[in-house]
Amino acid sequence: MTNVIKVKFLRNGKPSGRAYTYYTPEEVAVGDIVELNSRDGIAKGVVTQVDVPEEEILVFGDGAKSIIGKAPEDSPTVAGPAKRFDIQKDINEALEDIDAS
Repeated sequence: MTNVIKVKFLRNGKPSGRAYTYYTPEEVAVGDIVELNSRDGIAKGVVTQVDVPEEEILVFGDGAKSIIGKAPEDSPTVAGPAKRFDIQKDINEALEDIDAS
């Protein structure tokens, strides 16, 4: 058994995109939800494959990454609702402020 796995990021609670290769510091199984670092902070992913041949991660050299670990059972797999921005509304309000001055 290797400590190399494949993980798909969760988007809106569902696996999305391609599978990425990671080291794992603990034993995981296919279907486990894990936490990992992403460019946007800590993200969640689902394990899609275990016992991945180590050669698949060695090509990344020092860039190879490790998961943080299994996600706590009580942690949600879906983040809260995304904040919506209404740029046109913000622009209109700024123009009104300028007109009022």
